[in-house]
Amino acid sequence: MLSKKDFVKINEYLWEIPKSFRADMQVPARAYVTEKMLEESFKDRSLEQLVNVATLPGILNYSMAMPDMHEGYGFPIGGVAAMDMKEGVISPGGVGYDINCLSPHTQVLLGNGAYLPIKQLEEEWTRKKINFVNLKKKRLEDTNIIYFLKRYNNPTIYRITTQSGEEIEATQDHPIQTKDGMKEVRFLKEGDFVLIYPFKGVKYQNPSSKTILTEKAYKKILRSFGKTKSGNAFSQIFNQIKSRNLLPLSYNHPALSYILKLMGYIFGDGAISFGRDGRAQIQFYGSPEDLREIQKDIIKLGFKPSRVYSRKRNHVIATSYRTYKFSRTEHCIRISSFALASLLVALGTPYGVKSHKPYRIPRWIFNCPLWQKRLFLAAFFGAELSGPSTLNGYNFYAPQLNMQKIKGLGKNAKLFLKDIVKLLKEFGIKLYSIKEVPGYQYKGEQGETKGFRLQISEEARNLIKFFEIISYEYHQEKHKEACLAANYLKKKLKIIETRNRARREIRKLYRKRGDFKKFAPQILKKYKSEYVNLQFLYHSVFKENSHGKIKKRGNPRIAFNFLSFEEYKNKYSYGNKGLVWDRIEKIEKIPYQDFVYDLTINDVNHNFLANGFVVSNCGMRLLKSDYSEKDVKPYLDKLATEIQKEVPSGLGRGRQIKISLEQIDRILEGGARYLVEKGYGEKEDIENCEAGGRLERAEAFAVSSRAKNRGRDQVGTLGSGNHFLEIQRVGEIFDEKVAEVFGLFKDQIVIMIHTGSRGLGHQIATDYIRIMMQAMAKYRIRLPDRELAACPINSPEGKKYFAAMACGANYAWANRQMIAHYVRKAWKKVLGEKASPLVTLYDVAHNIAKIEKHKVGDKEIEVCVHRKGATRAFPLGHPEVPESYRAVGQPVLIPGSMGTASYVLVGTQEGKEAFFSTCHGSGRTMSRHQAVRTISGQEVVNKLKEKGILVKCWSMRGIAEEAPLAYKNIDEVVEVVHNAGLSKKVAKLVPLAVIKGE
Repeated sequence: MLSKKDFVKINEYLWEIPKSFRADMQVPARAYVTEKMLEESFKDRSLEQLVNVATLPGILNYSMAMPDMHEGYGFPIGGVAAMDMKEGVISPGGVGYDINCLSPHTQVLLGNGAYLPIKQLEEEWTRKKINFVNLKKKRLEDTNIIYFLKRYNNPTIYRITTQSGEEIEATQDHPIQTKDGMKEVRFLKEGDFVLIYPFKGVKYQNPSSKTILTEKAYKKILRSFGKTKSGNAFSQIFNQIKSRNLLPLSYNHPALSYILKLMGYIFGDGAISFGRDGRAQIQFYGSPEDLREIQKDIIKLGFKPSRVYSRKRNHVIATSYRTYKFSRTEHCIRISSFALASLLVALGTPYGVKSHKPYRIPRWIFNCPLWQKRLFLAAFFGAELSGPSTLNGYNFYAPQLNMQKIKGLGKNAKLFLKDIVKLLKEFGIKLYSIKEVPGYQYKGEQGETKGFRLQISEEARNLIKFFEIISYEYHQEKHKEACLAANYLKKKLKIIETRNRARREIRKLYRKRGDFKKFAPQILKKYKSEYVNLQFLYHSVFKENSHGKIKKRGNPRIAFNFLSFEEYKNKYSYGNKGLVWDRIEKIEKIPYQDFVYDLTINDVNHNFLANGFVVSNCGMRLLKSDYSEKDVKPYLDKLATEIQKEVPSGLGRGRQIKISLEQIDRILEGGARYLVEKGYGEKEDIENCEAGGRLERAEAFAVSSRAKNRGRDQVGTLGSGNHFLEIQRVGEIFDEKVAEVFGLFKDQIVIMIHTGSRGLGHQIATDYIRIMMQAMAKYRIRLPDRELAACPINSPEGKKYFAAMACGANYAWANRQMIAHYVRKAWKKVLGEKASPLVTLYDVAHNIAKIEKHKVGDKEIEVCVHRKGATRAFPLGHPEVPESYRAVGQPVLIPGSMGTASYVLVGTQEGKEAFFSTCHGSGRTMSRHQAVRTISGQEVVNKLKEKGILVKCWSMRGIAEEAPLAYKNIDEVVEVVHNAGLSKKVAKLVPLAVIKGE
C-alpha cells in the first residue's frame, strides 16, 4: 500500500516515488504538489495510478502528475507521460475517458439464452459470452466481454419505464439506443422510443461437475452397434470423440449447450439413421436460414455439416376426414459422422423412424439447471410447437404440440408428453391436458399412426411468460414472432388494467356522489390515456341496454382503437429478429448510493442487452475584446442571456446547423481550419490556435460510424459536466510585459470557452480501449491495471488510434471554433455591429496525445506526449508558439471552478523537466454526486449572485455538480506550477457571468 513515507521530497512543490518502489516501474513517478496536496491525494487512487503509468513500456524520464490531479480511468487526471516512438506505447486512457454504468441487479443476456445480474458478472465475465445487437444487420449476435467496470454512485440514478413495463436503472451518462441513435440517459425524455429485446431467458446457474456420459458407457453403445475392437473402426470412432474433448461429458462441459439444442431439434425435425454398411447419418430439416444456425453449432462441436440441400417433394396424407395432396420444397443438412450420431444416441436421442420407436426425455436432462433445460425445450419447440398466431388479430391461439405414434405406442406418446409437461411446469407454464386427437390418425407406407396433442394455455400472462423465458431455438421466424407477441401482450394488459382502474374509480365516485358530469373530467385528467375516454367512462357507470335487456357491464376489454398484432408489428418492429421500439412512459430520479457497473465487449457494436434494453477531448479558448468592464456592465445580463440562446447547450437543445457524414469527415480531418474556410471564423483564429487548430495525422476512416453519428449533432454545443462559457474581466496583471504581448489589460472583458470533443471523443476512446485490450496479448504487454490498455505507437492498432484521436482533437477545436462564432453573433446583436471585435487570444487542448520534439538525455528526439487533464506550455522561441507570442512564450489557459478565478499563464524554459506541461484547472476533490448531496444548485446560484456573478443554466443539478466546494483551490494549484517553474502567472481572470450546458 502506497503511503507518504514512500515519497522523496525534491522541493516544496515536487515529490518523487523512486523507480525502486516497485519492480515493474520503468521510471520514477513525480507529483507536482505541496505537502498538504500530497496528503489529500491519498483519498483516491490517483497516486496508485501514477505509479502504474510508470510501468508502461517505453516511458521516458518520469510518470508525472500536476497539482490538479485526481483519479481517472487508467491514468490519473492531471497525468503526463512521454513515450519513446520506437519502444513506447499509446493509451486511450492517457488522453481522456470516463465510464457510465448500470445498477447491480440489471439483467445481462448471455450468449446461451440465460441471464445474470451485471453485478454477478464481476466474477464470471472472463468466462461468459453476452448478446449484443448488430445494428447494421439488425440482428442479435454474441461475443466475449473484454473488460468489466464498476464505480461508486451517489446520490441518485435514473429509472426508465416503457409502455410495456420494461425498466432499467442507469447513471445519467449511460447511452441507450433510440430512434436517433445512442443517447445518454439524461437526454432522454418521456415519449422517446428505445430499442427493446423482449426475450429474457432464465437466470444462469453454474451446472454441476457430475458426469452424464462416461467413456465406458459410450464404448458400450459402440459395441451395441457392432463396433468392436477387432477392427480399426472402434478406435477411430472413439478417438474422434476424445480428440474433441467430448468425453467424459459432464453438466458443466462447455459443449453441452450445443448438444442439448441439437438433441432437442432431432426429437422434432431431425433424424439419426444407422445403415447396414456400418455408416451413420444425421439429418436436420428446416428453412435455409435456420439450418445455417444449426451448422454453426455443429462446427462448434468440431464436426463438419453438409451444405443446405433443397428438393421438391410430393406428399399424400390420408386422414379420417380426407386425403391431402401437396408439394413443397424441403431443405436439409446432413452430417455423416458415426461418432456424433452414436454420441447423441448414447445421451438418449432417438434414432430410426421416431413414430415407430418408444422414447422418453432422457432422465439426466431433469437434473440440468433450468437454463440448460430451456435450451433443449426451445430447440424442440422450434421444430415441433406451433408459433404465435392470432385468432381475431388481437387474441392468440394456444400454442400446440402434436405428436404421431404408430398404434401400440400411444402410451409411450403420452408418457413423453408428460415429460414435456413436467419440464414446462418447472418454468411456471400452464398447460391443457394431453389429448388423443381422433382426426389425426394417418395411414402411410409404414403403417397407421395416432395423433396426440399438448397445448399451452393461451391466457395472456402465461403466453408472455412462455415467449419471454423459453421461446424457440433454431426457428428464427417463430422466435421473432414470440418476442413481438410478448411485448404486444404486455402493452395490451397494461391498457386493460388502466381501463379497469378507471372503471372502478368512476363507479366508486358515482355511487357516493352521483354526479357523472362532475367526476368524469377528473378521471380523464388523471389518466390522460387515449384508451380512457368519456364514452368509456359513461358505459362504465350506466348499464347496457341490449335488445331490451338491461345488464351491468363486466371487466373492460381492450379499446377499439388499440392496434391489431399485425398493425403493431408493422409499426414497431425493428429488423426481423424480434427487436422492437418501445415508448418511454416514465423517467424518474431515484435515491441510489451503491456501486454501478458497465461492460466492454469485443465488437465494434458497443452495446449489450440489459433488462431487454440495447444499451452503449477537451480544451480551452479565450476571446479578448477592447472593452473594459464599465463598457459592458450595463449590457451584461442581456449579453449572457443572448449567448445562452445562441450557443446550444447539448444534444437536441437549439442545434443551429445540420452536418452530413461527409461534412463530419471534413471536420475530423480539417479541424477548426475547415470551419474558418467555410466562413465560421477569422484567419487569426487559426494562427492563435495550438497546432493551427488541426492535427495532420487525422484520418476519418479510423473513426467508427457510431462515433461520427454521435458527433454530428454536437458540433458547436457546450455540453455538460465542468464545461462552461464565462464572461470575465482581467482582475490582476502579474507580468506587464507578457500581458502586453498577449493583448491583456486591467479590467478588460474576455470570454472563456471550455469544452471538447463531446460524445464523439468518448466513443473513440470506447472503441479503441476494446481494440487495445484485445491486442495487448499479441504484443506481450502486461500491465498492473487493464484500464491502461495500450499498444505500441507504431503498431497497426497504435497508428489507427492516433489517427482517430487526432480526429477527436480536430473535432474539439472545430467545436470551440463554432461556439466562438455563436458568441460573436450574440456579442454583435447586443453591442451592435460596430462593436469591438472578439479576437482569439489562444486555444489549447488539455486531453491529448501529441508527437513533439523534446530533449531526452543529450539528444532531441520525437516523443509521444500524453497529456490527460494537463496543458502544453511551450517556452519563448519554440517554433510551435505563434509568431506573435514567440518572444515571450505560449499562452496557457487555466480555468477555475464555477464562480472562482481563472488564469492566463505562459510557458517557461524550466518546464522542459515535465515535457513542457502544466496543470489544466482546479481538479476535483468531491464526486459530482457528493456535490449534489452537499449543496443544491439554487444555493450555488444564490452565493454567486451575492458576489455579483450572473448564472445562466438549463439544469440546477448541473450547477450543484460543479459547485466550487467540489474542487481544489485554483489559486493554490496555480501557485504550485508557478513556483515549480512549469509556467508563470500572467493574469488573473474574474468571472462576471457563467453560462452552463446541460
